[in-house]
Amino acid sequence: MSHSPRPDLWDSFWADHASSDKVFHRLLWRIRFLFSRAYARRLWAALPEARSDRLLEVGCGSARTLHYLHERWPASHCFALDKSPEAIKVVGQISPGFLCMVSEAESLPLAVGQFRLTFSIGLIEHFDRATAGRMVGEMVRVTETGGLVAVMVPWRNSLYNLVRLLFGKRWPFGPEQPFTRPEIARFMSDQGLAAVQVHTIYFSTVLAVGKVAR
Repeated sequence: MSHSPRPDLWDSFWADHASSDKVFHRLLWRIRFLFSRAYARRLWAALPEARSDRLLEVGCGSARTLHYLHERWPASHCFALDKSPEAIKVVGQISPGFLCMVSEAESLPLAVGQFRLTFSIGLIEHFDRATAGRMVGEMVRVTETGGLVAVMVPWRNSLYNLVRLLFGKRWPFGPEQPFTRPEIARFMSDQGLAAVQVHTIYFSTVLAVGKVAR
């Protein structure tokens, strides 16, 4: 069984999602707005004074959460990375002021300690745990001491996960390995993050936030 999405999955998804007028895609955009605002609110609370800090979203997709963070902190410098060129095109349309780059999450082309906040939304669950650990390790590497690293993943004990299982191979978002709340807390701690907090969002996903303490 594969534990990573097929190489063309996200290019084809973002190309269709950005241009499609289908009911499914219109509904998905509205759900994305709702959840992204909730993630942004949790990150605001964790990092109340961002001012002109540098913020990074890895595996950014449409970078909608980063977009809402920038609305709250307009002086912040926002960076968005994704392996899909089609996703980067979408970010350029929604948030043209962001610095965008095509990049693998396992090997970020960035120097150590550049960012106050680094996060991913719906990324690491598409990979086996070892690969996910390397991705979060890279996020930790590029975040400053005392800065925050956050990940959002599907919650295993949720209706969302039940629906995903019912769809089986027809699930449109590729393979996923959801986390329980204790598991994501341990996972973040294993990557060297301190004071990890886990928040359940709309009884569907969990957002884990930890502090870089090297």
